[in-house]
Amino acid sequence: MLRNLRNIREARKMSQVELSRRSKVNRVNISQYETCVRNPNLTTAQRLAEVLGVTVDELIGKKAG
Repeated sequence: MLRNLRNIREARKMSQVELSRRSKVNRVNISQYETCVRNPNLTTAQRLAEVLGVTVDELIGKKAG
């Protein structure tokens, strides 16, 4: 679901550990989201998007329009 999570996180030079610390989302879960093993609930996706400074639509790779 979060197709762009890894790319956005890396573009911000943030490790999974740092994203985990800032978002209060377990690092293992972040890894699973990045590899499409698991999908986050909406609240978690919103929290990750907020920490990364993007929208949930950007995280999931939804095109505008």
